Amino acid sequence: MARSQGTFLVLMALLEGPKHGYEVSKFIEAQSSGFFRMPFGTLYPILHRLEKNGFVTCTVEASGAEREKKVYRLTASGKKQAEGEVSEYQLFTRAVNKLMPG
Repeated sequence: MARSQGTFLVLMALLEGPKHGYEVSKFIEAQSSGFFRMPFGTLYPILHRLEKNGFVTCTVEASGAEREKKVYRLTASGKKQAEGEVSEYQLFTRAVNKLMPG
């Protein structure tokens, strides 16, 4: 399982494709119907840690009149990590569901 819930959520967002930080935050919020929120003070340290660990790369892209944006992408090892965590989470949720009153 992910080292933290936030790390897991960021990896899931990036499995869907490259995103800049704001898009990662909004993706998590939208896909969870607002259940999860990723404040920027939490998000960017996670992205930087994932980059330092080789799971994410960051490129700077110009976006017209707006300022440049950093776009984050999973590396091959990041994708493998994310997919492994999805598998572990699926096993976890199946086990929890078996414990739930019927």
